[in-house]
Amino acid sequence: MSKSLGWVVVLALVIWSVFAFQWMDKGCDVVQAYKAVFTYGTPEGLEFLPACNSPSGINF
Repeated sequence: MSKSLGWVVVLALVIWSVFAFQWMDKGCDVVQAYKAVFTYGTPEGLEFLPACNSPSGINF
């Protein structure tokens, strides 16, 4: 992997983690928070939080 590609991957993981921490502040566990970033984006205000309602993080 080239050096610049490595930095891009690291930067993407840092940004993903920043968004996941916002979900963790809303009550999601770690796995649910990282999945919620892809599924719902960032949480806004006091909106309904479907990402945190499933006990195992798996929605059926």
